[in-house]
Amino acid sequence: MKKIAILISGQIRIFEKNVDFFKDLKKTLSNFEITIVSSIWENQNELENFKDKYNIKYIHLIKEQDWTNNVSKVKYVTWEENSGFKVPNIFHMWHSILENIKFLEKINIENNEDFDYVVRFRTDIICKKGLNFLTNAINSLKNNEVLFPSNLHWKGLNDSFFIANYSTILKFKDFFRFLETFIEDNRVFNPEYILYSFIDEKRLKIKLINEFDLALIRVEDSKPTKRVFIPLKDKIKMKIAKQKIKLLKFQNKLKQIVR
Repeated sequence: MKKIAILISGQIRIFEKNVDFFKDLKKTLSNFEITIVSSIWENQNELENFKDKYNIKYIHLIKEQDWTNNVSKVKYVTWEENSGFKVPNIFHMWHSILENIKFLEKINIENNEDFDYVVRFRTDIICKKGLNFLTNAINSLKNNEVLFPSNLHWKGLNDSFFIANYSTILKFKDFFRFLETFIEDNRVFNPEYILYSFIDEKRLKIKLINEFDLALIRVEDSKPTKRVFIPLKDKIKMKIAKQKIKLLKFQNKLKQIVR
């Protein structure tokens, strides 16, 4: 039986809709051995309730960092900033993800877990459609491929939910080094674009899950705090990225028709 590690990182959130989705996800993946590995901020409430709800086997408490200096270096944002995303939260989120990946690597070695696949999972998401395509999509994953849902802002490319095999997920450990260069080059700060650019630089391949309709449980509406401006080179690259992802989605639908 192949083994899957599900990573839950950062802030403790407990939404019953997400807990129900999590249960459905585990049922869908019942042919895999599932282990929950979590790196979360220390000194949070409801820790025991959180561990019980998500049946966490390995948990690691981490310290929040001060990202003020890093945030000050961000020059440009897209219009979603402060409504769809907040600049400091991107640093917090990726710090917790990377700490979780490091923790995963440690327990994989020390406990001989020998994980095959890794799922990035946030506890404020739900899936509005079925999970029928998920198992086959995971089983067909190859090295250097990252599996995403097929909806949301960039037709699925997002940092809330994605899947890769174990060796591929370890390549994300270089994410902050990439992010520092990204900011130094005055690239426009947008979470989906940053993730796409990282994947592109690492020569990873994007794969999409058919009919996986992901949704966030809560959305905040505010105005951006940074200057909204997209440099021409980023505008072109973002357009190309979206077209590539749109093509992948079309190819998935075409495969279903052919079958």
